[in-house]
Amino acid sequence: MKTQLSPAAIASAIKDLPSLSPVLVKFSAIVKNPESGADDIVGVLKLDPVLTGKILRLANSAYAGIPSSITSLKNAVVLLGRKRIYSLVLCSGILSGLNKVESMPFKLKDYWRHSVSVAAISEAISRFLRKYGSIDCDDVFTAGLLHDIGKLVVGTGNPGVMAQAVSRSRELDAAFYKSEETETSHTSAGALLARHWNFPRVLCDVLEYHHHPSGSVDFRLIVSIVHVADILAHLTGQVTFTDEISPEFDPDAVAIVNLQPERLRTIANEAVLNEKTMESFLNFVEQA
Repeated sequence: MKTQLSPAAIASAIKDLPSLSPVLVKFSAIVKNPESGADDIVGVLKLDPVLTGKILRLANSAYAGIPSSITSLKNAVVLLGRKRIYSLVLCSGILSGLNKVESMPFKLKDYWRHSVSVAAISEAISRFLRKYGSIDCDDVFTAGLLHDIGKLVVGTGNPGVMAQAVSRSRELDAAFYKSEETETSHTSAGALLARHWNFPRVLCDVLEYHHHPSGSVDFRLIVSIVHVADILAHLTGQVTFTDEISPEFDPDAVAIVNLQPERLRTIANEAVLNEKTMESFLNFVEQA
């Protein structure tokens, strides 16, 4: 039996997805405008009371790390940051646009735990590297959070096909992505979704090339960071599928990140073991 959807089927499924919500479209425009401020963001967020409530809860959680109570949406926006909130709004928009499927071959909680782990490790690596050059840690966090969104596309579009691919990866004792056809992989599906919803180019590259960082021309550093963080998350036990085989490090990506293995292990363990922070963020995305 084939273990993949046809490229046409994936493209058709994505084309049939609804457009992003007006709130997200407006919010995306604001984030891309360097002259916009907290008041502009608040004005858009107020159009979605549910999202507003979630952001206030997150601002008052262990994730934010502030002991005092945050009751103002503007204060929450200033505290969390515009790009961090953008990643949260993206998660909500994506999940609301995808069909809910009970028979996916993975648990959503495991999917999000892996994704949040990759985001946290990616951000931690980028903060360390920022000492030596310009890098936007919030962009890296968002990229890590959304890197595997193609698995949701395939898993909700045809869970039976994905289950076959998972079985094949176990038979081959290989990483999941190696059991997929290139044209119909979760990375291809993620890239198609990113372009369909007009994501920033850096996110398109991360979604498409995080298993093959050399494919990215303009965003090789960020793609390499997410690639390394993805594997570190696997090695710390944060996986999407039961008994999942970890991918292998790409030597060129490791060279680009240029951190010693011991430093990377320390960064990964510290990021993943911050349970209170992880749980606060997981609660947000799981309720999206």
